[in-house]
Amino acid sequence: MKEKEDKAGGDGSMEERILACAERLFLNKGYNLTSMTEIAREAGCTQALVHYYFRTKENLFSKIFEGKFHLFIDCIVRKEDENLPFEEIVAVRTSRLFDLMAANRRLPFVFLSEFIINPDQRFSLKDNIVSLCAEATSRLETMIAAEVEGGRIRPVGTMDITLNMFSLVVTFFIVLPFLEEMGFVTDANRDEFIEQRRQEILKTLIGGLRP
Repeated sequence: MKEKEDKAGGDGSMEERILACAERLFLNKGYNLTSMTEIAREAGCTQALVHYYFRTKENLFSKIFEGKFHLFIDCIVRKEDENLPFEEIVAVRTSRLFDLMAANRRLPFVFLSEFIINPDQRFSLKDNIVSLCAEATSRLETMIAAEVEGGRIRPVGTMDITLNMFSLVVTFFIVLPFLEEMGFVTDANRDEFIEQRRQEILKTLIGGLRP
């Protein structure tokens, strides 16, 4: 009876609860070590109800994975940033990506493992990513050309800037757990260390653009 009530009257809240619990488990344990039974237990519902909403674990993971990847892409394609000076655009987008990684520290590991282990994830997202980025990339290339012509930055490609941004930020958050385990980063200095690293990344990116 309770399950029927959940389906009929609480669809939004129960579906969101299942998604939230599944996301937490997938990020902490990875896809293979997370079961539908465990997701149901965390969400406080039956496994049948999880299947009712999402059918399979693969569908549930794909929904979460794609949502997170869209957040990832959103960090570097927001049109409202384009009213800012060029260096500030780079700083704002890099800092936004940094904040996303800081709030989802397991995210780089999930992305890397799933892209390597599950090529279907790459293929399913490819067309969506291309369409999301194409217009923003075109606008950014126009801005870069103007900055280069004005002598404010060196000749550089949009892809170079984007890859530098991603590699510097994501690599830091991949390495961070090892730094913590080795004792270089502790509870006492973690916030200061992370913020200092943000500033160093920004200096590296922006300094590398100047002629």
